[in-house]
Amino acid sequence: MRFYMRAAVTAAAVFAAASATAQTYPSRPIRFVNASVAGGGGDVIVRFLASRVQTLAGQPVIVENKPGANGNIANEHVIAARPDGYTVLVAASSAVIANRFIMKGVGYDPLRDLDPVTSVFRVGLVLAVPPGSPAKTLPELVAHLKSKPDKVLYGIPATSVLGASELFKILTGTKGTAVAYKSMMDSAKDVSSGDIDYSFVDTTLGVGQAKAGRVRIIGTSTANRLAAATDVPTLAESGLKGYEYINFWAAWLPAKSPPEAATKLSDWLGQVVRMDETVKFLQDQAGEVWPSTPDGLRQQMVEHDALWKRIVTEAKIEPQ
Repeated sequence: MRFYMRAAVTAAAVFAAASATAQTYPSRPIRFVNASVAGGGGDVIVRFLASRVQTLAGQPVIVENKPGANGNIANEHVIAARPDGYTVLVAASSAVIANRFIMKGVGYDPLRDLDPVTSVFRVGLVLAVPPGSPAKTLPELVAHLKSKPDKVLYGIPATSVLGASELFKILTGTKGTAVAYKSMMDSAKDVSSGDIDYSFVDTTLGVGQAKAGRVRIIGTSTANRLAAATDVPTLAESGLKGYEYINFWAAWLPAKSPPEAATKLSDWLGQVVRMDETVKFLQDQAGEVWPSTPDGLRQQMVEHDALWKRIVTEAKIEPQ
């Protein structure tokens, strides 16, 4: 009898704590952790979101920069934080999902160690080739690359581009040697000069370079045409059946955080990304708004995880 009374008291305490969280959250400042250096592109985006979320939350939202190790420092910092809803990871899926497949010594599993809040926006990529390339369409590009399999060079300026490029090679049956770059602008310059055969780059950069006549765009990596490039067909439209690669930014909490915190954060971020000023701001940053629910983000994580597992397996990528 004593056991049942104790269990009932414990259950009541848990319920009371959950109710208190729902009613009082947030009662102090929230921290948005990101892997960008202060003033970097990702940092600018996170600070934009934080400044608007704090108006809705009624508490300060402080941005903390934890750069390094391709996002792992930020990821591990949040995973180790107290799961109380006050430490939020705002990061790119390529750093959160892909790292455990392409890097040695990653000791976390995002599907297990992070609670999803919401996706925020997605970044589409465009496939750029030199302006003097003989290829003007996807079939022509594939034929061109297959005509010189041992001489093909392609740019890899970011983890997201690695994923897009390796999936492209898998589905087209093409080969090539990857050339590492520090930035997409650097890889775009070498595409422009003809030093490499192609590179995936973000939409804003690619469209701008194409308008200036520096590159030619073959298609986009997304399933649907991008708002910033409605005249550019997707690679799937052009005949590459099943091709889709996106890099999305999202928010996560440490595992076992109060569900009420995730729900409120998801609602606030959803309101922010639907604002006209946010839509325009993200378009200027090569992104498109892409809000979801916590369950929706978890499904996206599962799909992205499976995609990366396929990529590293079929492309025989060894963790570095």
